[in-house]
Amino acid sequence: MSILMRTTYLLIAFQTVLLVGQPNHATAKWTIFAGTEKTDSPSAERPTHPTAGALRNVYGIEVTPDAIFFSTVDDHSIWKCDREGTSMIRYAGTGTAGHTGDGGPALKAQFNKPHEIRADDDGNLFVADTFNHCVRRIDAATQTVTTVAGTGQSGFAGDDGPATKAMFDQPHSIVLDGMGGIYVADTRNHRLRHVDLNHNLVRTVGGDGRGRLPEDGQSLKSASLFGPRSLAIDGDSIWLVLREGNSVWKIDRESDRITLVAGTGKQGHEGDGADPRLATFRGPKGIAVDSRGDLVIVDTENHALRYVDFAANTIQTLPVGHPMKRPHGAAVLTDSKGIDHILVSDSENHRVLISPPRN
Repeated sequence: MSILMRTTYLLIAFQTVLLVGQPNHATAKWTIFAGTEKTDSPSAERPTHPTAGALRNVYGIEVTPDAIFFSTVDDHSIWKCDREGTSMIRYAGTGTAGHTGDGGPALKAQFNKPHEIRADDDGNLFVADTFNHCVRRIDAATQTVTTVAGTGQSGFAGDDGPATKAMFDQPHSIVLDGMGGIYVADTRNHRLRHVDLNHNLVRTVGGDGRGRLPEDGQSLKSASLFGPRSLAIDGDSIWLVLREGNSVWKIDRESDRITLVAGTGKQGHEGDGADPRLATFRGPKGIAVDSRGDLVIVDTENHALRYVDFAANTIQTLPVGHPMKRPHGAAVLTDSKGIDHILVSDSENHRVLISPPRN
């Protein structure tokens, strides 16, 4: 063998070792974290492996320091899973639709298509009980259910008065403001409302009831909000998905200015690799913020998951590797090593998918 051939062979071998020794995130596979993919599987009435219990049309996902919660709209329930994905159990709901149980245990309460769920620092769980047109709270210590906003009847009423006497119309999403209040995406009223939990007061903070897009950079107080569907929050911003508006917006928590983040407002599935503001969506539903401050957006009617990278100023469709059917919710699970994994509720496939490590 000549010196040239031997050198070439060694170089190829060295390069192969390097490639084999490094993780290939482009080909790493998403896997099923929870759900059986079928509606006729047993539910997790007792502790069950997450992939052995049915999640019938799973929507909301909430990750806490101790657990992961899922909401299902076909059996009107909340489920609790450990962060390692080894055990899941029904946490709230009877499996049938209704509006009962306030003042009693969560497992005997009835909900009606609960959508998104959020937990506070003490582990108390807040539920957007969407088709009951209210927000309910499950106490972490006692598992007692109470209604904190809404009468149970659809409508628009009650601003500047008691939250429990106010009327909402299909509130789909909630976030906690960290100061004793919650923001509510009052979807069919085209409004963003705030509930002061300490004083039982409700007010509208954005949206005028008209189904049209806000103007980029305007005051939230004077903005229109076209189908506010999902919310996320961090120290500086509230992130807002407009379902009918096919776009994502950022609300500055200090100035109350609302600015466009992604989407032109038109329907479609274009724009990957370019400025997110020039992209199109089709009925986006869920949103989550990862540890880098970038956005995961559930593009529901495109059956896709989109990702906004702010440093690169680009949007991409994530290669989930599983055909999804109307996904709705998303959350970020950061493991003990500080590495992010994305969870997405693949709703009409009755499962939750999890990504491989992302950083």
